[in-house]
Amino acid sequence: MAVTPVAKVVDLQRYRLARLIRDAGRQQGELARIMRASTEERAQLARALHGAQRHLARIADSYKVLLVRLEEEKDFREACREAAELDDLDEMIRRRDVLARRLEDIRRDARRPLLTDDDPET
Repeated sequence: MAVTPVAKVVDLQRYRLARLIRDAGRQQGELARIMRASTEERAQLARALHGAQRHLARIADSYKVLLVRLEEEKDFREACREAAELDDLDEMIRRRDVLARRLEDIRRDARRPLLTDDDPET
């Protein structure tokens, strides 16, 4: 007696449904990968923006220091002019000494570096 092979009947609707489910799973995996990449990009951007913000804050602080130094130098120049216009020799000497000390302070402060990345404040 010969054995006849049994043919399997495939339900076309179930086959299509299984294929759709498989494709949807693949697409879901791809979407998850894209979302992880997007999250990492947003995190990198946030770190970059934070670094830029710190850098701009240091620049603003340095600018403030420079403005103070410029104001002190302007005040010093004006005081020198006023002292030169005095006719009282003792007052001129007193002012000269005060101004010389202020000038030395300004120069000493000018030699100090402005705020840098190594500052503990930042």
